Amino acid sequence: MYKFSDLQYKETDYQSLAKMILDLTEKAKKADSPSSLEEVLKIYDTEMEEVGYNYTLSYIHSSLDSSDTFWQEALQKESKGNAMLDTTPLLKAILENKYFSSLEEKYGPVLRDKLNKSISTGSKAQNERAEEGDLVSKYQREKAMVRINYKGKELSEGEVIPLFESPIREERIQSRKAVAKAFLEKKELFGSMLERLVSLRDTIAKENGFSNYLEYMDINYSRIGYGEKEMDAFVSEVKEYVVPVLSHIFEETRKRLGLEEMTVADISLMFVDGNAKPTGGADVLKEAAKKMYKALSPEMEAFFTGMLDSHSIDVDFSPNKVSGMGFCTDLKKGMYPFVFGNLDGTSWDVTVFTHEVGHAWQSYASDQNLDLTLFREMPLDAVEIPSKTMELFSYPFAEEFFGKDGDKFRFAHFRNAVKEIVAYTSVHELNTWIYTHVGASFDEINEKWMEIQSSYYPNVSYGEMEEEEKKGASLLRNMGIFMFPRYLISYVFSEMCAIDLFMEYLKDKDKALDSYNRLCRVGGSKSYPEILSAAGLEPSYNKGRVKNAMEKVKAYLENN
Repeated sequence: MYKFSDLQYKETDYQSLAKMILDLTEKAKKADSPSSLEEVLKIYDTEMEEVGYNYTLSYIHSSLDSSDTFWQEALQKESKGNAMLDTTPLLKAILENKYFSSLEEKYGPVLRDKLNKSISTGSKAQNERAEEGDLVSKYQREKAMVRINYKGKELSEGEVIPLFESPIREERIQSRKAVAKAFLEKKELFGSMLERLVSLRDTIAKENGFSNYLEYMDINYSRIGYGEKEMDAFVSEVKEYVVPVLSHIFEETRKRLGLEEMTVADISLMFVDGNAKPTGGADVLKEAAKKMYKALSPEMEAFFTGMLDSHSIDVDFSPNKVSGMGFCTDLKKGMYPFVFGNLDGTSWDVTVFTHEVGHAWQSYASDQNLDLTLFREMPLDAVEIPSKTMELFSYPFAEEFFGKDGDKFRFAHFRNAVKEIVAYTSVHELNTWIYTHVGASFDEINEKWMEIQSSYYPNVSYGEMEEEEKKGASLLRNMGIFMFPRYLISYVFSEMCAIDLFMEYLKDKDKALDSYNRLCRVGGSKSYPEILSAAGLEPSYNKGRVKNAMEKVKAYLENN
């Protein structure tokens, strides 16, 4: 069994790779049989898997320590080289070969969609794409290195965030103010970054033939057969059916905490004596998870053991890791996925852990079932279903993670899932506005952000944080705006499906797990609706879908 720390990095030779792509292009043009064309496709797939490995290894290491200059520079080189690599002629040659129809018969119509997506979104504006990648990496690095002066100590963001849910209200307020102050001191830097990112992304979209960045990202995220019209309708249904449920949750919380009003400083606290806390750090978390996966299935137990034995999980706290984020990424080449987190001692530790292992399981299951790397990654609107569902599957094992706080965790987590639906939809609405108002200043974007927030949180005030919010403190910290534009709506789509699978799990565990695993094994080999169909689910943007999900949510909340 390999160990992650032993994996070797070798900088990608993009000049040699570009030459090899040209050679493959000629072979694709001359391919005179289905087998010879398929050989070209497989060589291309293998080479891109190698490129992905080098980029991913540098990304993981640079995330584990944002102060490590070697890995920061390696990531920058890989990101730039990847952005500048033009595979368009090769992909076009494969598509235009008369034997391509034979490949479609074998791999399905989604193959054409994936190749066309790569052509339409990545053939032009390579310089802008490279600069965008640099800026995103710089934002993550700078965010991770922000230091907050709190009660005379210089702390990382991850060390202060747990105080946001302190039972002592003054501590909640002062910790938020301290974080806001530290980020507002970076406003000129971060604000100019966002303005530049918006300009770059608009240029990338238009250079590649799209009218705006919204259309570009819909294709980039494999939103085929649906787009802005369906997402706008979905957002309207969230406002109609989910916002009232969240408002009810906040009102119940206000009463439970004995507050006169709910403010931004109060929304992270659920219980007057404090939220659920895990019984220990990374080692305790891993031991509890071992029991969970053993109980779920022998296959999941073996997989999780492999993750541990290969040291493919790093969730220990570090002040040099970015806070408020976890990720799972795929090294490919037959290796286990890698799970990243940054423990802060709150229930978020368990949520992030189970969420990212859900991603890892899907990646692993797809890898065991599919030949081409091209097909292992799900469309973005489906990829969060395995992770959001895994969070909910952890409920029967809450005592393993939280001890006596198990009930507290279940109570808060389900309500926080509703909160996430609303939060991510509000970010999606702001992203829609940003990329249809290119050229807006950071302050103009923040003004719109506050306007949007007021429509999603009608019974929550800014309270003591109003001055900081008007200056843009929370926007400066929002990774969904800087790093993941147009992505967070995928979490909302996925949460709807996760709720359905969880409700099935409560009735019939084995049936729900079977549906879940069928979905994971499909990976990205089918279209979004077909992937959902494999698990007995339907697209979240279908009319009435949100209303139906909220009826289930309200029934669950009444009894839990």
